[in-house]
Amino acid sequence: MAYCYVLRCKKDYSYYIGSTKNIVIRLRTHQRGKVKYTKSRLPIELIFLKEFPNYAEALKFEKRVKSWKKRKSIEKMLEKSDNIASKYWEIV
Repeated sequence: MAYCYVLRCKKDYSYYIGSTKNIVIRLRTHQRGKVKYTKSRLPIELIFLKEFPNYAEALKFEKRVKSWKKRKSIEKMLEKSDNIASKYWEIV
């Protein structure tokens, strides 16, 4: 199992889009300030999470989302029914 995720940085309301094989460890890494982009923008909030059968698929989806030019496109994606962010954010 692998994941593509979107974080909202509460300091400047920017988005961070990433993919990982272990979402719990990755979220903790972000929260502890160990990721360059989010370190200076803490606190963060997980606002989108989607599961994939393997890391290659998650990375492919991440690259597609990053290619979208408009912030509105990303925000529209957040409303999709396959967003399981709340399930994992409570664990961390």
